[in-house]
Amino acid sequence: MNDKDIKIKTEIEGILKNNLSGVKLKTYFEDMPDKKIRRAIHILAAIYPDKEIISDNNFLFIPYMLSNKKMLSQQSFPDFIRSLNLINFNEHQKSILVNTIKENLQALCEICTFELDDLLIKIFPKSDLFKYFEALIENCSNAVLWHISNILRYEDFSNISDEALENLKDHILSISIGSQAR
Repeated sequence: MNDKDIKIKTEIEGILKNNLSGVKLKTYFEDMPDKKIRRAIHILAAIYPDKEIISDNNFLFIPYMLSNKKMLSQQSFPDFIRSLNLINFNEHQKSILVNTIKENLQALCEICTFELDDLLIKIFPKSDLFKYFEALIENCSNAVLWHISNILRYEDFSNISDEALENLKDHILSISIGSQAR
């Protein structure tokens, strides 16, 4: 780590010790020069979260990050998503995350891979996730289709009928083939 990285790490660690770390982290990243954001997200992801359960005050930072276009465009953003998978969100927090992710799914799917899939599985009830996929399927990009396809392939949807699963997989395949032919 170079001196600039050590400074960023020390600043973030200091913020995380505060009871209102979510608000302070949000301000820290809002005020950060664009040229430092990629590295700061990478450093943050290595030490965040510092607890498995976070307060609602500290949680406020997460929807901010998931909906900020400047943050979403950073190459290191998947590191942040991966760190979120360590948190045990309460039901209220999951609800907020579900809505935030739905609003920013396209951007998230373009930058993230398996780490986003893991987060989706963690915060969505499986039947709701399946219904969401069904609703998305007609008007989504190849990046979104790819995530849906991977989740359907690797996750257990035993509460969904085999026929419904196969129909959705077939539909994704036909859309993917159709978009490749264009």
